[in-house]
Amino acid sequence: MLFIFDMGGVVTTTSEKVRLCKKIGIEKEEFIELTNDIYESLNKGEISVKEFWSVFNSRSEKKGIEPVLTDYFKLYFNPQLNCETVKIIRQLRKKHRVVCGTNTIDPYYDIHLERGDYSYFDSTYSSNKIGKAKPDADFFKLIMEAENYTPEQTFFTDDLTVNIEAAAGLGINAFRFTDAKALLKNWKKYF
Repeated sequence: MLFIFDMGGVVTTTSEKVRLCKKIGIEKEEFIELTNDIYESLNKGEISVKEFWSVFNSRSEKKGIEPVLTDYFKLYFNPQLNCETVKIIRQLRKKHRVVCGTNTIDPYYDIHLERGDYSYFDSTYSSNKIGKAKPDADFFKLIMEAENYTPEQTFFTDDLTVNIEAAAGLGINAFRFTDAKALLKNWKKYF
């Protein structure tokens, strides 16, 4: 069997944009409104972090927001490891193939890599490296093709309902992550 784990919100805490937005001086909703399209491009590795902040600065200048001169993504990203989820991953790896399938951007990827967060997995498929992002079906198809597993042989967990629905729509056994205890109960027969 193939088990695919999301990183942020499952193995670690998610990106903390509240602190980043506070530093910039805008609300999170305004940041999302200003950047949703370019963040998606950044997430797929189509643009660099430098290009992202350049576009952000040109858009936010019209709103009187001070320009961002450093990479706030890297500065304010400090995820915490979910040790209970890591225990599940280690147990599953004794009998199954376990990979990370995550939407991420270069600074976050680099931090996870430096911390060893991807070392818990047999392989990592990150949106910024493969050019596909959840909930796009091609994200899941690419992983299954690379790993040589069918949807029926694949299990996926993520904290976002939209990603769970996309995976389930392909016939993947999908479980929405709320906590490690619930995941363990759901997947217990595979240990």
